[in-house]
Amino acid sequence: MDLTIRALAPDEHEDFLRTVEAAFGGHPTPEDLAVDRSVFEPERSLGAFVGSELVGAASSFTFRLTVPGGQAPMAGVTGVGVLPTHRRRGILTALMGRQLEDLRERGEALAGLWASEGGIYGRFGYGVAAHVAAVEIDTARSAFLREMVSRSRVRLVDKAEALARMPAVYERVRVRQPGFLDRPTAAWWNAEFADLESHRGGAGELFFAVLERNGADAGYVAYRVRHDWQPAGPDHTIVVQELLGDDPTAEAALWRYVLDVDLVGRVTARDRPAHEPLLHLLLEPRRLRLTVRDGLWLRLVDVPGALQARRYGAAGVLTIEVDDAFCPWNRGTFELEAGTVGAGACRPTGRAPDLRLRTEDLAAAFLGGTGFRALARAGRIEETAPGALARADELFAADPPPWCPWIF
Repeated sequence: MDLTIRALAPDEHEDFLRTVEAAFGGHPTPEDLAVDRSVFEPERSLGAFVGSELVGAASSFTFRLTVPGGQAPMAGVTGVGVLPTHRRRGILTALMGRQLEDLRERGEALAGLWASEGGIYGRFGYGVAAHVAAVEIDTARSAFLREMVSRSRVRLVDKAEALARMPAVYERVRVRQPGFLDRPTAAWWNAEFADLESHRGGAGELFFAVLERNGADAGYVAYRVRHDWQPAGPDHTIVVQELLGDDPTAEAALWRYVLDVDLVGRVTARDRPAHEPLLHLLLEPRRLRLTVRDGLWLRLVDVPGALQARRYGAAGVLTIEVDDAFCPWNRGTFELEAGTVGAGACRPTGRAPDLRLRTEDLAAAFLGGTGFRALARAGRIEETAPGALARADELFAADPPPWCPWIF
């Protein structure tokens, strides 16, 4: 097989998207092509060619990830697929290897993605760094435990006004919430809320509501209504696409708004934080059907660079032996030194390790959402110095826990 992997040209976008969609069993619509083209970065998009035929692809976006104590560049890996006619020939492995080498050359220490199947990406060094929750609740059983007195008001706005007002709220939340990604341009906001009919799942067009407090925007919610007229009366469903508030009071007020919309029997939302605050607001928390699954997967492209990109919860030294089966430049033992102001320095060392782990395990713990002791209980980390697991959990702890609500 004569396989060539190279960066794509701007005019190869349609071939790229059609190949990726075919790998997932779909066909892009003209609207899909237009939206995807608006954020396409050809220089970051790789094509796998057998002769002149494009048979696979792997792309990434330029993002900044909020990490504990700051932000760091992250490659948002997406558009990964191989045609069903060319599977099991090592094409995906070749694409992922080339992509990680390119990211290393660019100086990007982190890569992240949403996995179609977890078994695919663990072998390439990705670990689950942030979980997400899906929630569903019947509005008739959605009373809050305590009466909420709100000095805010909610206003429905049209899409153009929403797109002008939502980014400021999002940005205020983003800079303090580990796991959030920037939406660096208007094109990204337009793409996220393009509201294509093919993506509505039987529901209607998006509604946008903005929460105003003291003359300023304090939150917003974007949602759809799926109509269901039963013989006994309306039993509609609100499907929340994104709900964000500046603070817990604003977020609670937005939940109260969607739960109290007339003619609605239930409210659903996906890609919410695994630590969903709504659970603690409800008088009957068991009425909230909440399921947790994997969300953002991270890959440490450069172990020392990644560990130096975040801040730590305490001062201390931790020596970690890393096994990386896919990126040999990451193999070795590294000394992480967290200073009294939280900054970390990381360097190769000849000292005996306190912990032994694989790159995907370090990635899972990187944002503070999964503890080292939890991974050790699953047999994924070896403690070679007594107390090292507890010390690692103290250093890597994050509050709030990581959450990435955006499937890119």
